[in-house]
Amino acid sequence: MQPITPATHTPSILLLLLMIFTSVSANSAQDLSKLDKDIAKIAERYDVPSVAYALITPNTDTHINTIGFADIENQHPATRSTKYRIASVSKMIVGIAVMQLVESQQVSLDDKVNTLLPDLAFENAWRTTHPLKVKHLLENTTGWDDMSLREYAFDNTLNVSLKEALAVNPNSRSSRWPPGTRHAYTNTAAAVAALIVERITGMPFSSYAKQYILSPIGIKNTSFENYPKNVALGYDNQQNPRRYKPVLMSYAGNVTMNIADMTELLKAMVKRDNRLFSNELYERVEHSYTTNLGYFESGYGIFNHARFYDGWLYRGHDGAFRGWRSELAYLPAHQSGFVVLQNSDNDAAFRQIVNVLHKYLADKHLVTTVKPNDSTVESQGAVLPDTLEGYYRYHNPRNQVRWFLERLISPYLLSITPTHTVFSSAVFAGWKRELRYRQDGRLINNKGHVVAIFAQDPVLGDVLHYGDRVFKKISAFDAWSDKFVGAIWLLLALLLLPFTLIWLVRAYKGRYTSPDQRNLYLSLVCCVLITWIFIGCLTAGLLAPIPRLGSVTFVSVGLMISSILLVPTTLFAFWKLVTHYALFNRTTTRFVSSAFIVANAIVVIYLGWFGVLGLRTWA
Repeated sequence: MQPITPATHTPSILLLLLMIFTSVSANSAQDLSKLDKDIAKIAERYDVPSVAYALITPNTDTHINTIGFADIENQHPATRSTKYRIASVSKMIVGIAVMQLVESQQVSLDDKVNTLLPDLAFENAWRTTHPLKVKHLLENTTGWDDMSLREYAFDNTLNVSLKEALAVNPNSRSSRWPPGTRHAYTNTAAAVAALIVERITGMPFSSYAKQYILSPIGIKNTSFENYPKNVALGYDNQQNPRRYKPVLMSYAGNVTMNIADMTELLKAMVKRDNRLFSNELYERVEHSYTTNLGYFESGYGIFNHARFYDGWLYRGHDGAFRGWRSELAYLPAHQSGFVVLQNSDNDAAFRQIVNVLHKYLADKHLVTTVKPNDSTVESQGAVLPDTLEGYYRYHNPRNQVRWFLERLISPYLLSITPTHTVFSSAVFAGWKRELRYRQDGRLINNKGHVVAIFAQDPVLGDVLHYGDRVFKKISAFDAWSDKFVGAIWLLLALLLLPFTLIWLVRAYKGRYTSPDQRNLYLSLVCCVLITWIFIGCLTAGLLAPIPRLGSVTFVSVGLMISSILLVPTTLFAFWKLVTHYALFNRTTTRFVSSAFIVANAIVVIYLGWFGVLGLRTWA
C-alpha cells in the first residue's frame, strides 16, 4: 500500500476548504436575500417610500441595500448615492471634531465654556461649585433645556452663522441643576461645541469636518448646506410630502449623507479607525463620565448614546425629523453594526426595520462576551431591599415647559418577582425590563451590562440612574393623584359641555327665577367654555407643536389667552357656587358642577405651579 503523505492530499484539502467556503458564502447570500425581502415587506406594509441600510459584520463583506423611491411623484428610485437627512446623527461628527482637538491638546474636556467662549450668553447658578465645562456640552449634562419651539420654528433658509443661531434664544441656556450631575438632551449643546471648534481652528465647522473627518475616511458626498442636490424627499405616514425645513442649529442636525458615506462612518467607529483618533479616545467617546455617577457604560457618551436591543448594548446615535428617520448603531466588542436611513416619519416601520437588522446580527454573529467577575456572580441573586421598591419619577426632562404634561406619564415601578427585579412603566403596560440586583447598588440586564445604578444627586438626594434618566422615589399617592384628578376633570368637563348650550338658551329666554340664578349658570358656562378652548388649543398645538406653537398663530395665542382666563372664570364660578349654592335646579347638576369647579381649581393651581398660565410658546 502506498503510504499517505501530506503532498498526496494537498489538492483534496484545498478542494474541501473551497467547498466549505462556497457553502458558507451561499448560505450567507441566502440569509441576506431573506433579510432584504423582510425589510421590503415592512416598507410595503407601512407605505414607507424608501429605505437605505447597511450591515457590517466581522470577516464578511459589507452589505448595502436600498429599497423604494426617493421621490414618489417622479418615480425616482433610491440609490446608494441618494442623500438622506440624518438629523441628530450629525452630532457624532461634532463629537469627533472636538475629540480630535482634545487629542492634539488644543482643548481640554475640563476647559470652562466661558473661558473658550466669553461672549456666549448662558446662566449657571452653580458656577462656583459646578462650572460649565466642555465635557458637559459633549455629554449633554449642561442642565439646559432643549431648543425652544421658537428656535425649532426659525426659518433658517439663509443658513445663519452659529453665533447668530445661538443669539435667537439665549434664555434656553440656563442650567436647571448643577452641570455634570444629570443628563438632559439638548441640540444647543452641539451647536456650542461646534462653535468652539470654529474658534479654536479658525475654520468654518463644515470645512474642518470635511478636511479632517470625512475626507480621511473616504466620505466625499456629505453636505452641510441647505437644500443640497439628490436628497430624498421626506414623507409622512400617508406618503404626503413633508416640507424641507433647514434647522437653526445646523451642525446639530442638518447634515445630509447617502448610505455609502454613512457606511464609511460606521466602519470607522466599528474598526477604531486611527485616521480619526486613537483607540483610547474611542473608548472615551462611548462612555458617560459626567453625571454624578462617574463612569457609566450605559449612559450618554460624547454625542454617542447607549441603546439596547434584546439586552445587547449598542453605541451610536439616532435622528428624527418630520419626514426622515436615521440610526447608526454598532457593537464595538463584536465589530458589527448597522445603519438605517428612511424618508418617512413612520416610527413603527423604522423600529421594525432596526429590529430585523439587529436580529440578523444576533442570530449570525453575536456571542456573549461579557463575563461577570466573581463578586458579580455571587451577588446576581441578591434581593432588592424593601426600601428601594416602589414608584419612581424621572427628574431630568428634556424641556421644562412640557414637564406639566410629561410628568403625568413619568412614574415607573421598581418591584420584585421570585427571580428578577422588574422596572416597568406605571402608565404604559408594554414597557418592562427584567433585571438583576447586585449588592453594590447596581442593576444588570441578561447580558451582564450594568443598566442602572443607585446614587446621590446634590439636589435630589437618593436617585436611580437608568440609562440617561435620573429617577427619584415617590409615593403611590404622588404617582397616581395627578392622573386621577386629571381624568375626573376631563370627564366632568365633558359631561357639562352639552349643558352649556341648554343654560345659554334658558338665559336668553329668561327662564331663570332670578338674576342670581342666571349669573350662577352663566359663570359655569364661561368656565366650561374657557376650559375647552384651553384643552382644544393645547391638543391642536401638541399635534403639530413647531408650526402651531413655535410662532404667533391662532393656536399659540389661543392657548396663552385661555390659560390666563382659566383663573378669573374659575374664581368667579367658585364664588357664585359658594354664594348661590341653593339656586341649582337639580341635585345632580349641583353635584357635578361643584365637583367640576373644585377639579378646575386644582388644575389651575397645578398649571400655575409649573408656569403654564399665560405661557407664550413662541417666546
